[in-house]
Amino acid sequence: MTRLIISSPDSKKGILELNRPIITIGRGNANDLVLNDSSVSRFHAVIKVQDNSVLIADRGSTNGVVLNGQKIARNSEMKGGDVALIGRYELRLETLDDSAIQVRQVEWPSTLNLIMRGRADATSAIPVEDVAKVSMPELAGRLKKLEHENYLLTVLYDAGKALNAKLSIDDISEQVMSLAFRIEGVERGFIMLFNEAGEVLRQSEVRYRNPEHSGVQPQIILSKRVLELVRKEQQPILILDVSADERFDGSESMRISGLRSAMCAPLLGGNRVFGILYVDNLKKTAAFTQEELNVFALLAAQTGAAIDNAMAHEKIAQQALHRSALERFLSPEVAEMVVANPDIRLGGVHQKVTVMFADIRGFTPMSEKMDPEQVVEILNEYFTCVTDVIFDNGGTLDKYIGDAVMAVYGAPISKGNDVANCVQSAIQIQRLLIELNRDAATRQWPELRVGIGINTGIVTAGNIGSPRRIDYTVIGDTVNTASRLTSNAAGGQILISESTASELSDGFVLAPLPPLRLKGRTGPVNVFNVNWEDPAKKHIS
Repeated sequence: MTRLIISSPDSKKGILELNRPIITIGRGNANDLVLNDSSVSRFHAVIKVQDNSVLIADRGSTNGVVLNGQKIARNSEMKGGDVALIGRYELRLETLDDSAIQVRQVEWPSTLNLIMRGRADATSAIPVEDVAKVSMPELAGRLKKLEHENYLLTVLYDAGKALNAKLSIDDISEQVMSLAFRIEGVERGFIMLFNEAGEVLRQSEVRYRNPEHSGVQPQIILSKRVLELVRKEQQPILILDVSADERFDGSESMRISGLRSAMCAPLLGGNRVFGILYVDNLKKTAAFTQEELNVFALLAAQTGAAIDNAMAHEKIAQQALHRSALERFLSPEVAEMVVANPDIRLGGVHQKVTVMFADIRGFTPMSEKMDPEQVVEILNEYFTCVTDVIFDNGGTLDKYIGDAVMAVYGAPISKGNDVANCVQSAIQIQRLLIELNRDAATRQWPELRVGIGINTGIVTAGNIGSPRRIDYTVIGDTVNTASRLTSNAAGGQILISESTASELSDGFVLAPLPPLRLKGRTGPVNVFNVNWEDPAKKHIS
């Protein structure tokens, strides 16, 4: 068993099993091991597992890879105990002989074991050697008491299992009433839910132990005094005999209902009362004891927690759905800004943006020679890496088009340096391809080359489509020009328009090219090549 022990900058520990031939490491989400820190490059390093040896290699990272205190320049072998530094993360290789691990079975107390398996047996709780020391009446009493206690414990255990699995309030209501009927004496009951103001929101259908008797029993009339008492004290109440309970002297409805015994408990969650759980018995006074009330109260507490969890899950699911829809085309950071700022318009505006297309050259004929699964695997990894680059530079993912990707910088939110961010993204994509291609032979992948075109101008931006399918996108001549520049870009080349070049600051090397005649344009278009391999400053000759 070979694995990495990972120590993060905040001293947290993690473990990664090395169970694949190649493990990619970096800040980008496409990596097998994602180290989310600015000290780590997007595609920082790879670990290769070959013939029982482990190799680590730098992949053109900014800060490099340090193995046992020495910066490495090529594939280097890691042995057990070796430590590699990736940015501010420490990766220690551990080799473990798992055949030496001893596993032994623990002993459970018999009563707990039976309850866990749903087979409570009261006699198991009485040691055999004690049976001969007690009289038959006493033994019978002890057996009855233990049987009752075991049964109530089983009800609570089953309640925990059942309610924790429910995320619908209707399902919770149905389940809790089924559990309540397992308490001796409960003949009927219901759940009532309150809104945040404490007003009655809804009441579940009254459930009966014997549904065939539902038509002959009187309607449940819950006194306002009971509701007020439970809401005010937030404590369960036990009604042994309505006629003798002075707490309900003023409740005519309670007496008319023919009620004898009842239990009512609040459904508490967080800092609010979600509602009440109510059960009763019409025939017997003192039908419930303190033991039944204790179990009933715990059942109500578990129900309240389950409702709280269901409501929180529903709220999170709605937020996640909205955010997920935005994150299909926006970076998480920008999506968060849109969610938090309702004034940001997605309905349709004219906006100045910079548009980029990146297209894999010759991928269609390459894909015809590969298995469909491999084509999908390559495109998914490529698109994941490219999307990370777009999002990291504040861009909006507009769409994937076959093996091409379209991105927009400046909509729906402008970061002020959209042109530079877009060109920087293009440069990073080209450099990323170099790193991906280094391991192409090992993965039995073809080497990829990408042509990129960029243009800046006014577009119409907004949610565009039909009621059945709608997407945020941009349209206009600016988009068409960027697409046609891409068609003219060779693999490894970045072509930008004059409108884009004029807004770039120092830091980019640009070379003017002969003007291009593009479809849909009346005159030739001035075009510049971005020399992304030259770190010198911007120069236009």
